[in-house]
Amino acid sequence: MNLIQKAVCEKYVIGAIDADNLIMSSAKKGPGFKEYHSIMIGFERMFNWMESFAKILRIDVYLPPSRCIDNPMWNNLWEKCRKEFFLNYVYCPKKKPKSLWEKKDNVDAHLIEKTEEIAKNYNGKFHYFCLASGDRDYSPLLWQLKREADVEIAFAIGSESSFSKTYRQTGIVARHPINNEELVHYFSTRKDI
Repeated sequence: MNLIQKAVCEKYVIGAIDADNLIMSSAKKGPGFKEYHSIMIGFERMFNWMESFAKILRIDVYLPPSRCIDNPMWNNLWEKCRKEFFLNYVYCPKKKPKSLWEKKDNVDAHLIEKTEEIAKNYNGKFHYFCLASGDRDYSPLLWQLKREADVEIAFAIGSESSFSKTYRQTGIVARHPINNEELVHYFSTRKDI
């Protein structure tokens, strides 16, 4: 093991995954989707990419309960990939509320609140934060983490169009410690890649 690889092994990453955002922006379901795509493969690739620059300390996945009911994939993913894998069930309606009385999607608010809490609990123990979403609503959280926890920011995104240009323009995207590429991973579910 060379010195760069050893330095990478001594760094840790915490991840927050907006599952619906990531999955919906990565692949449009259609005929043959199950034959040619596997969400499980997409997550395995993403975790392998994260481990190319740091050890995984904790992964939090935010998703609606309806995604988990009668879908053993999430439990299989937890068993196969990580002990450090936490599922957070949040309200996520398929359509935007039409009136003030309807509940709003609370994924963003929940992910932000929980990540702030996790960052305080793991303060000084992690070096990277990986956001699996390109949504610009998270930018105050990312700047706060960079400023207060002194961490580098990485992204996993479903597509370039789902990645907020704000992140690239402000230079918040970290560089890979070995190859110096942007720490931006494209979440791919295709089986034949």
